[in-house]
Amino acid sequence: MKYDPLLATLVAVLGCGAPQPGAEPPGGPARGALDADGVVMLFASANEPGFQLGARDPNTLAGLEIEKHGIATELREGSLHFWRIDAYALEYSSGGSGKTSRIHLRQPGGSQTFNWQTQHGFLSGPQDFRNQEFTAYLRVHGIFDLKRAAVSLKIRGGRHTQDDPDLASCTMMTFAPVGAPAVTRFGKELRHPDYDYVKLDPRFDAALAEDAWFGLKLVSYQDPQSKARVINQLYVDARPFDAAGRPRNDFRLLSVFVDVEGVSTGHYSKLVDWGGFQNTVRTDGIVQLDFAIVGVREIVASAN
Repeated sequence: MKYDPLLATLVAVLGCGAPQPGAEPPGGPARGALDADGVVMLFASANEPGFQLGARDPNTLAGLEIEKHGIATELREGSLHFWRIDAYALEYSSGGSGKTSRIHLRQPGGSQTFNWQTQHGFLSGPQDFRNQEFTAYLRVHGIFDLKRAAVSLKIRGGRHTQDDPDLASCTMMTFAPVGAPAVTRFGKELRHPDYDYVKLDPRFDAALAEDAWFGLKLVSYQDPQSKARVINQLYVDARPFDAAGRPRNDFRLLSVFVDVEGVSTGHYSKLVDWGGFQNTVRTDGIVQLDFAIVGVREIVASAN
């Protein structure tokens, strides 16, 4: 079955795409317990340990990799502490050149064993993040390519290599500037570099902007009422810090995509419900990326 936007809308209206109890209702700020960084947790944590950058150095931290051996520079603006990396040049497989940056988060000690066709509910082991809440507080500088400019939060996947394209095995949600092909999209890349993108309707006015901080959360979990569906939600806090550099926690639900087994998004009709070897913050069409808070944790995916 091909992807049908009308069907997807109906699924969301009937409740499959609605936030779980404890998450933010569409239109209002989030409410819930705070994590160690002072960031609201939209969903309850499972027992598995998560990953948080916290005050640690991303250049030496096990479980975090800046692609192409990039170096993060430590900076402060008043009471706000953050890190900056430069994008590197690349040639896109679809044609043309550009710039990208990628920050990978992994459970320390794991290694990818499986791909989307051979997975056993995970790509490296039972510790992989499956039902998850992925958080990133980001700011971009130098938007130069509106066709590609975006921040992508990539989950459930693995390594991207031409030698073994099936390792990619991931989905993502994107946040882009006004003038881009879409402010927010769901993406699926099971075989590198074959992407499916589904344009999503934003639930409120927000867009990636130059020199502005944003708090982003990608929440992804199996529908408690159906093992054949995974609910993917992108939350945005458009003013993420207060004057003291603390999280304001005004996350709002920007977009929803319900991934359904057997419903094609273009290249793929496979439901992505496994745990991934790595999570990735990726930019395209942008010169520099600042990041202050980055973390991911396993969540309880059940109705309260």
